[in-house]
Formats: sequence, C-alpha cells, structure tokens
Amino acid sequence: MSITSLRQLHEAAGAHYGDDNSLPCSYGDVRAEYAAIRGGVAVLDFSPEGKLEVSGKNAAQFINGLVTNEVKTLPAGRGVPAAFLDAHGKVSALCRIYNIDGRLLIQLHPERREKIYSNLKRFTLAGEFFLNDLTEQQALISLQGPRAAALLESLTGAAVSENEITIAERVIADQTVLVATHARCGEAGFDLFIAAEAAPQVWQAIIARGAEYDACAVGQEAFEIARIEAAVPREGTDVNDTHILLEAGLDNSVSYTKGCYLGQEIIARIHWRGQPAKRLMKLSVSADAPPPAGVELYGSDGKKVGAITSSTRGLANDGIIALGYVHRYYIAPGTELTIRNGETETGRATVIALPATADQPQPESQASTP
Repeated sequence: MSITSLRQLHEAAGAHYGDDNSLPCSYGDVRAEYAAIRGGVAVLDFSPEGKLEVSGKNAAQFINGLVTNEVKTLPAGRGVPAAFLDAHGKVSALCRIYNIDGRLLIQLHPERREKIYSNLKRFTLAGEFFLNDLTEQQALISLQGPRAAALLESLTGAAVSENEITIAERVIADQTVLVATHARCGEAGFDLFIAAEAAPQVWQAIIARGAEYDACAVGQEAFEIARIEAAVPREGTDVNDTHILLEAGLDNSVSYTKGCYLGQEIIARIHWRGQPAKRLMKLSVSADAPPPAGVELYGSDGKKVGAITSSTRGLANDGIIALGYVHRYYIAPGTELTIRNGETETGRATVIALPATADQPQPESQASTP
C-alpha cells in the first residue's frame, strides 16, 4: 500500500505502524481509541482504498451488468453495496457504488483495486463510457461513532443521513469533500472523499472541532476490535474468492429483481433454496488467546463444521470473540463447538446471535444437528 498524504500528521500524533507500514495500528492508547468508536467519534484514515470513476453515456448500464446490486436505476446522490463475482458466485471484490450526478464512484478494498480496474479497462474501447483510477488522487477519511453525524453537521452546516446510503458534496475547512454514509463497525459512520493535497487541512479541522464530540484519531487495532464485535466481515480476512457472497451474509449487496450478471445463477439458486450451506457467524470463545485464522471448528458429534476467519479480545466485555464460517446445521445461537489447531483442542466456541447493527441479517437456522 502507498503512504498516504496524511502520514506526517499521523506521525506527529504518535502513530505506531505495523509490517505493511501504510496505516496506523494505533496512536498509543487502544482503549481510548476504542472508547471514541463506541462513545464519540473515531477519525480514521482509509486512503489506500480503491476509488474508480466510471462516466459516460453507458456507464450505469455497463456496471449494472457486472455487479450484484441494482445500479442502472440508482438515483443521483445515492449508493449501494455490491460485489463483483466469478461464474461460480464467489467473491472477486466487494464494493460500494455511488451515483454522483451520473458519474459512478466505485469504492474497493485496496488489494482488489488493480484487478477490477484491469477487468473494466478491457471494455472501455467497446462502449460509451470512461474509466479513471482516482485512488492516488483522493484521500479517504472515515468518521465512525455515535456522535459522527453531529460532528459532521457542525463542520459542514448541513444535515447528514445515517439510515440511507447517500453521497453529497460538502465543504470542510474551505475544502470540497464528498460525504458518503458508510457504517463500518456497528456505529453510525461516514466516509469523506477529498483531494489528497487537501486532506491534511480537512483532517486537522476535524480533530480540532472533534474535541467537543469526544473524537480522536483511531488506528486499525481499535477498529478491528469494534468491527469484529459488530460482526462486520472484512474483505481479504473474512471474505475472499473462495467464498460465495451469501455465505458471508451480505444479502443487502444483492438485487434479486435486476437483470443478469456474472454469477447470478448461483446466487439466485441459493437464495430461493433458503440459505447457503455455511454462514459467517459471530462466536464467543473460551481459550487462552484469540485463535488464529484457519483453525477448525467441530460439532459435539465430532464432525468438522467450520473454521475461524478472524478473532480478537473484545473490549465491550474483555472476552475473546471471533468470526468464522459454520455449517448451517450448527448456526443456532447457543450451539457449542470445539476449536482444534491440527489434532490439538485449543478451546471452545459458542455461536452467538449477530448484532442488529451488523450488515448480515439474522440467519434462520435449522436444527443444531443434521
């Protein structure tokens, strides 16, 4: 990942970095940063995320035929979550698509940006649309927390929507920003797209005004704890190209009334059948430490029924929590599972109900045994 235009401000604030050296892991006090997420406003840098712009006469029709959600009729100023799939219904990339006065902004995980850009670029000569990669030109500041809307309104002088996915042009510190609704970790949330050179000025204005709203700069460590607590899947960690979209519970990324797209037949078959064979679930873990990704889950009958994808020690109750894929016969809340790393039993996991704030709908489980 590239170093963002906010790097100097992060370093001045005492940021600590991990191995990839791109985004701050923390600013020295993870508990205080977590408290901002849950009680005030977390100010996060997500600038490396991909930002592709598709414009021109046939832009919406073109993208509509490639993604899972309805884009062709998306009104200006609105957005939808969606996904690019392969022919087997597995996830090539998750995305959010916004209509900005006829131009489409596609927001992607950093590691999926080049792949999707290359795939789209192949079609530009055949249609009346244009493709631009804005990733390096635009920074992305995200505000997450129960006081995020109030902070934004104080900065822009305009109301923002928490319940609908909208995108609108606003001004902060004399700089034009696009404000999009995006709840990332179980609280109200907004993404701000800004010209990279203007981002430091906007960040400083947010931090200065944010003192009135219990806001502070927050790193990825506190964010990860909050998003796992909220059971929000992360691409590359909980969702990748080995997973069918509906297994991750991202049903709100799919339209079942739109026209054809790659992978549609698989998604429609699973939907009308009732539910996928496995689902991404939240787990309460009893173990000495958060289990690593990939460790397997077994039912009380001794059958292998799933695997953990991400885990952490939560701060809401200081217990270990995890996300993992579990066979549909074992997803009833309260179902107890055994965690094994190879042949060694390393702990126990209990399936717990997904929080109402998560993107996934509550699954209607069958009996806890087949």
